Amino acid sequence: MRLHRFAVVDSTSSIALDLARQGAAQGTVVHADQQTGGRGRNGRQFCSPPGGLYFSVILRPELELADLPLLTLATGVGLCRGISRAVGVQLQLKWPNDLYCADRKLGGILTESGPLRAGLPEFVVIGVGINVAALPEDFPPELRSRIISLAEAGAASSPIALLPDLVDELLSAAEQLKANKAALLAAWRQRDYLLGRPLEYCSEDKVIPAVGAGLAEDGRYVIIDRCGGEHRVMAGDVSPIMLNNKNK
Repeated sequence: MRLHRFAVVDSTSSIALDLARQGAAQGTVVHADQQTGGRGRNGRQFCSPPGGLYFSVILRPELELADLPLLTLATGVGLCRGISRAVGVQLQLKWPNDLYCADRKLGGILTESGPLRAGLPEFVVIGVGINVAALPEDFPPELRSRIISLAEAGAASSPIALLPDLVDELLSAAEQLKANKAALLAAWRQRDYLLGRPLEYCSEDKVIPAVGAGLAEDGRYVIIDRCGGEHRVMAGDVSPIMLNNKNK
């Protein structure tokens, strides 16, 4: 593992993207103890206080263009396997990019692609943030009831101790996607947090109440609305409706 370590950075993915443009090899990892400008989906900020595991991995995947969106799903499977291997905690995956534990968010994934060459990106950077030992008070008040750490789940560990297992399993899952896509998708489906749950799908100015119906072969998520209509979604927010009717 080619590792670049930092105490505090704006974003590990920003550094990894720069390294990838300079020719850094597949498997190069950028790790930081804290991020001041961590990124989430749709331009959101990813809160990254001390006590979390924040890293980005450079991939140079040899995949069909249609399969590239599945790298986020493969990463989720790899992280679940790595955390199970390291500390014995079993996680679920909330489509498309969140890790869940005990109905709360444990971590997130952000996939960013490099420039296209012959119709395919030259590289992909996978950014990962996982709450390892951060306390609820380390997060903004509006997030505290929605997140969980491994420490809260009874799995004490240090972020840097988890890193080798997680990177190893992430890279293995990316290879499995190339070698046996059906098996990788089956592994994701075993951890599907939204399956059978009431949810709301938010896209542009629409909110559709629905139920999670599982992962399609192309990586889209299938939901069934209240009239029985099927929707296959690739973008937008899919949020479970909790018993108190507040989304998590």
